[in-house]
Amino acid sequence: MKKRSGVVQSILGPETDIRGVLRSENAIQVEGYFEGDIFVKNDVYVAENSTVKATIRAHRVIVSGEVIGDIEALQTVTVNKTGRVYGNIAGNELHVEPGGLYKGNVNMDVISSYNDYEGMAKFVQ
Repeated sequence: MKKRSGVVQSILGPETDIRGVLRSENAIQVEGYFEGDIFVKNDVYVAENSTVKATIRAHRVIVSGEVIGDIEALQTVTVNKTGRVYGNIAGNELHVEPGGLYKGNVNMDVISSYNDYEGMAKFVQ
């Protein structure tokens, strides 16, 4: 899985099952099961064979597993060839690789008026 130039600080491993609210300043990677809300100032990586049932708000979201819920990204949402997203997406760019699955509504440009600080402040409070 491609990572942003920043280092992933938190990994929820493949045997992990977490429910609740996750808030982080740093990039996270989900390799297990997460249910709830994810608010991250950096990037969120949803690994292959993982399931996230959540609203995700982050700088970038890269999906190689399954996301059931809405995604709002300040920059890019990428659905890789093994990724599946069932929910609405808002952000500046959407990339769906051949083989990737996306079902929902797309609203691009909805948060383009936010700068990084303003947009993320509402995510992490």
